[in-house]
Amino acid sequence: MVTVPFDTGTPNGYGTVQITFLSGRVGDNTVEALVYGADGGVTAVPELRLTLTQQAQRIGPLDAKLADRGGYWSTDRVRLPLPGTWNLRVTVRVTDIDQVTVSKNVTIRPPPN
Repeated sequence: MVTVPFDTGTPNGYGTVQITFLSGRVGDNTVEALVYGADGGVTAVPELRLTLTQQAQRIGPLDAKLADRGGYWSTDRVRLPLPGTWNLRVTVRVTDIDQVTVSKNVTIRPPPN
């Protein structure tokens, strides 16, 4: 799980995105994302995009293709081919015209032996 703060520079345009990778290992992963607003509660946003890049191996950006599930965003399958440090780019649209893109690194572990 990784938490990514964001701020669009507008009133109530800040919060965090909590992203969970299941299993967090090489191979297929389920990704779920919750957006928390300025008040700390779960909030709905019109759009949430997530891409992953492993710069050392020149892989990506891989689009997670998150879908709005009515309260959270998710996808059943993101295939990550290699372990290591991956850069997440999260774009949060809070209104029709206000959005921000933020980045954070996440470590993907090797598959279990």
